[in-house]
Amino acid sequence: MIARASASPSPTHAATMHLEHPIDGAARCACCGRFPLVGEWVIGYGSGSAERLWSCETCESGGRAQRLGTPTDRDRVRSLGGAANVRRAA
Repeated sequence: MIARASASPSPTHAATMHLEHPIDGAARCACCGRFPLVGEWVIGYGSGSAERLWSCETCESGGRAQRLGTPTDRDRVRSLGGAANVRRAA
């Protein structure tokens, strides 16, 4: 029997993924566990991709993200399709 690869990561797999840029359905808030939606701002903690954690804006403004340390960057959550969904005007 052949196992099929899922198009979207499962919640358990997404929790263990370490991303350089936040992607919808894969970037999970390290404080509340929520998956921020496309276009929402997330705050990155950690310098390397293996140590990267994301915090949603709600946890950041509420002070729950202070336990993660000093923020290193801020980015918007991107769609899984990314640039493949956009056509260049000729």
